[in-house]
Amino acid sequence: MTPMTPIRLSFQGTVPHGQSYLYVLLALVNGAVLPIQSNLNAQLARSLNSVPLAADISYFIGSIALISLLCTGWFGHPDWSALAKAPRWSLMGGLFGVWYITASAYFTSILGTTLTQGLIICGQAITGLVTDHFGWLGVNRRRLTANRRLVMGLLIVAIFLLSLPT
Repeated sequence: MTPMTPIRLSFQGTVPHGQSYLYVLLALVNGAVLPIQSNLNAQLARSLNSVPLAADISYFIGSIALISLLCTGWFGHPDWSALAKAPRWSLMGGLFGVWYITASAYFTSILGTTLTQGLIICGQAITGLVTDHFGWLGVNRRRLTANRRLVMGLLIVAIFLLSLPT
């Protein structure tokens, strides 16, 4: 398996040091929208009395937004011919998106926003650590260090504390 090739973006290049903070901030904002999305989808599911229909509507609106973004050319122009050469398993991302949107809408209603998002973050971190450690899915291998184990332990403790009755 070869290391993941970076995506060529129209604005790719060296990031001046001051701008790297902007990217960190934008990544933080990216994480902040997930609980909002979960709550909006949970509210829509309650209104419709259907989690799958709420997920369908979310995906439909998201698809319109993505097609619009694709048409802008901000992220370069895709090489559609490369789709035939892409690993078949890489096309399954949409299925995991369906899982995430549906499950987060469902569990947010049951467990609350904080615990649901905490569990999602913990699951993402564990999967990320394992994927990095073994170099799965074409990513560069990154050893599971003592610091990474400590962070996982702290996340698990945080989940335990979040799950205690208030």
